[in-house]
Amino acid sequence: MADDRDKIYELRFYSVGAGRDGDMRARVQNELKWLFPRHGIRPVGGWSALAAPELPLFVYISPFANMIERDRCWTGFYTDPDWQEVRNRTNAGSELVEDYKIWFVREIIEWTQPPASPDGVDELVFFKTLVGKSAVAGRALRESELPALERAGAVVQGAFDVVSGGTLPGAVAFLRWPDWETRRAGLAALGDDATLVTRRGAEREEFGRTLIGRTGSYLLDPVTVDWD
Repeated sequence: MADDRDKIYELRFYSVGAGRDGDMRARVQNELKWLFPRHGIRPVGGWSALAAPELPLFVYISPFANMIERDRCWTGFYTDPDWQEVRNRTNAGSELVEDYKIWFVREIIEWTQPPASPDGVDELVFFKTLVGKSAVAGRALRESELPALERAGAVVQGAFDVVSGGTLPGAVAFLRWPDWETRRAGLAALGDDATLVTRRGAEREEFGRTLIGRTGSYLLDPVTVDWD
């Protein structure tokens, strides 16, 4: 029986060839939608980046029961002749994915993905956490930082402790905003959230700094896929 403590999420960042965001979407929506599930890979979310340090960028996140299961799934996928055919055909003469980064993360907040809004925007937020305080920082994220973002108008899709990849120790959260104006106004109002201000003040008194610091974010456009 699988142990939930072993559950891992794999967060992938694909740097896509210039001008080929549409080709990447087509590969995912038309080809990977049936190839991934064949090998047990079922992403819970996928996005084209609207704002990130480099564009075009495709981001997706997939759960696995454990690392052994993850390795088995990807080995099956990469050795599948159908994938080789799809890759060659959709590359169309040059590599569609020029390079990629892989992060492994564990749940702090269980993943839920609400319906996308036509005017909405998703956001992947990166946090730096205090060294040696991952457990208490995760609790602060769950009990203070993310509820403040929800009061500001965001829906929290999921939050994760970063196991490997990126800056460690760290965490990430996926948000869904109903529209751009709500995001702008909500982020502007965060500094006046009394509960959050009180919590951060208490952290500074106890630890000399806040447990969590926001280090950046990517703005994302959801790519809808009906995984077969």
